[in-house]
Amino acid sequence: MIFVKDYDVTPKIIERTNSKVVLFSNYPCDYKESERLFLYIYEPEKWNGKTLLFVHGLGTRNLKYLKWFPKEFAKLGYVAALMILPYHFERTPAGYKSGQLFLSTTDNFTLRARFEHAVVDTLTSLNYLKSVFGGKLYLMGFSFGGMVSTIASAFDKEIKGLSLCVTGGNFYHITWKSFITRVLRVQYEKNKECNPQKCADYHDEKFWKFISKLKKPDIEKDTAPIACYEYDPIVFAKFVKVPTIMFRAIFDVFIPKDATLELYEKLNATHKEIYKLFSGHLSSYIFRKRILRLTDNFFKEHNL
Repeated sequence: MIFVKDYDVTPKIIERTNSKVVLFSNYPCDYKESERLFLYIYEPEKWNGKTLLFVHGLGTRNLKYLKWFPKEFAKLGYVAALMILPYHFERTPAGYKSGQLFLSTTDNFTLRARFEHAVVDTLTSLNYLKSVFGGKLYLMGFSFGGMVSTIASAFDKEIKGLSLCVTGGNFYHITWKSFITRVLRVQYEKNKECNPQKCADYHDEKFWKFISKLKKPDIEKDTAPIACYEYDPIVFAKFVKVPTIMFRAIFDVFIPKDATLELYEKLNATHKEIYKLFSGHLSSYIFRKRILRLTDNFFKEHNL
């Protein structure tokens, strides 16, 4: 079995209105709520030939705020869409909070499946936008959505530009240094599956050796020393060759500095830039206009 590549990414429409499309999620799911893939579409008055997909982050209350980005991109002439991640918002299984399933287990095989689901849905959404609107394709991800977007960009070679906001890679940094993953650390303390030293050892020489041997992003499952390698954005960064702009919040307690800078360093992009935001993770929204302006300018500058 090959990560992501064993699944169909052809869009199958369930229902469509002017502002929202519901697709069938091609990834097998144990929860019926996440079998439906929601896309919010924002069309410009005058199209500039660019189409952008925005992927949000984990959370329960950030959707209203993050819709600002595709809405504003539409004002700049883009066809812009926001994809709802699996297990979030209207895709949330009964009895759970939005996004909770991504932080409810320390089992790497379950987490791999959930990351894979998100990436398959992203590729399916991109294919829908290509088939309906066409034009030059761009991808933007915020926080967890940035991790998913990084992996998706390793597979979809038609993407012309990538914007990554307050995100990163390397699960050693994210698991042991992030405020948001403290629930996972509590579980690790109870089940003794992992600890900081064991994780650091796994992300030392053997981690970089595994990455160096990869010739393409088609990773056969269960071939890595540990399953978390197989869905880490850092592993896929070498296959991301599209021009990429990144934004780092300097007071970010959710995405550690090392996670962001390491991802930036490992990207194999033809052009890449990184900007600091004088904010925390959530308060980076204060700088949304700057993020929008710099991203749009970057896409214009490197419009291949």
